[in-house]
Amino acid sequence: MPSSSALRLDPAQGTVRPMPRLHRAAMLSALALGCASGPQPLRPEAWFPTLDPSASRRPIDCSDLTAAGSGAVGDPLEPGRGAVLQQPSDLGAGAVRRVWTSRVAGVHLDWIAPMGAGPRQLWVLRVADSGRCVLGTWSTPSAGFEVIRHTFVKDGRVEIVLLGVGPATARGWMVLVTDGFKLWSGLDSRDGRPGALVGEEAEFREEADQLHLVVLNGGRAAVLPFDGVHFASRP
Repeated sequence: MPSSSALRLDPAQGTVRPMPRLHRAAMLSALALGCASGPQPLRPEAWFPTLDPSASRRPIDCSDLTAAGSGAVGDPLEPGRGAVLQQPSDLGAGAVRRVWTSRVAGVHLDWIAPMGAGPRQLWVLRVADSGRCVLGTWSTPSAGFEVIRHTFVKDGRVEIVLLGVGPATARGWMVLVTDGFKLWSGLDSRDGRPGALVGEEAEFREEADQLHLVVLNGGRAAVLPFDGVHFASRP
């Protein structure tokens, strides 16, 4: 389990009634973390638009990200928010891979993790012409993520990412939210740690234009509506 504030299911909430699933194009369901031939590490030149060694790199301006909070969900991770990256090795994490790429509020983002199963770190990078800016990070000292699902709300201005952390027999579910400028936890907690839910399965569902996070455990379900910032427990 991740080092976080774990919220267990409330049996009083009962079994959830069926709700429509999100359209396939709107979510990445049980994302295969790589292709059939296996995930490939990013090449050193992956972030430079030309292979000409004599070409000059454009300066990368990440200054707008340095004064807007830490951008760290979970344990602090370096390089952190506002860092300038010229090439994948600048992350200092050895071989890394692009888990997926997205566009949020018109901002192109790369989601980058170390190679290997169950990575414990994730960088959210804003794409620039000749490098990347670190927008935010996620890190856990224990089990890494095994499952990813994501969706978009507010006409593509907000992306919500569901991470299944740890083995299937004791899986925690954590939520990341980004508006293309900031990254934050989509589950609140009282102790300042990112929230987590413990359950066998979790998914996004939509009913009457309201997005919900549904976490199933032992035949019961927790259903949390999204308020635009977090998935909030009902009073």
